[in-house]
Amino acid sequence: MDRPSADAGDMRWGWRCPLCETDASVTRDPHSETFRWECDDDDCEATGFGFTSRRRARLALREYRERYENIYR
Repeated sequence: MDRPSADAGDMRWGWRCPLCETDASVTRDPHSETFRWECDDDDCEATGFGFTSRRRARLALREYRERYENIYR
């Protein structure tokens, strides 16, 4: 994920969880001062954490989704 020129897409909207297709929110963790993405569905435990910016968290979510989709093709 060291591609600073990668397009993060529209930062106003999130992407969908790769596991359950529910929207995933990106928030700031006040304790560690890092960013995390988390599936909005209470029954899904998909999450990513420890990102230095909201943009990096969204890029990681997109990359995870792409990898997950490619597993089952």
